[in-house]
Amino acid sequence: MDGEEREQHRQLQKEYGSLYRAVSDILFQHNVMDLDGKHNTGDYDPEVDLLLLRIREAEDCESLKAMLYQVFRNAFGAENCGTPDRYDGAAAEIWKAYERHRNK
Repeated sequence: MDGEEREQHRQLQKEYGSLYRAVSDILFQHNVMDLDGKHNTGDYDPEVDLLLLRIREAEDCESLKAMLYQVFRNAFGAENCGTPDRYDGAAAEIWKAYERHRNK
């Protein structure tokens, strides 16, 4: 992460607070890219950053899933990220967390 990315990362964590951590934890639990690890050490944080930069554009769970899939396609390549249905569970949980965040 360069300085600009680190600053953006900090801003997103500050702006979204507990939602940021929830999205990171959801992606870690669903482990859509089969990363090794027993503890969430932020391996998915670059993808969390990219998702949260655009999350306000999501109108429903389906559009959020499409956005999430696009983030992973861009980050890992189409040949590595599987099909969109691989992101169903994570997208549903992220959408619920986002709705709770918006309704605070």
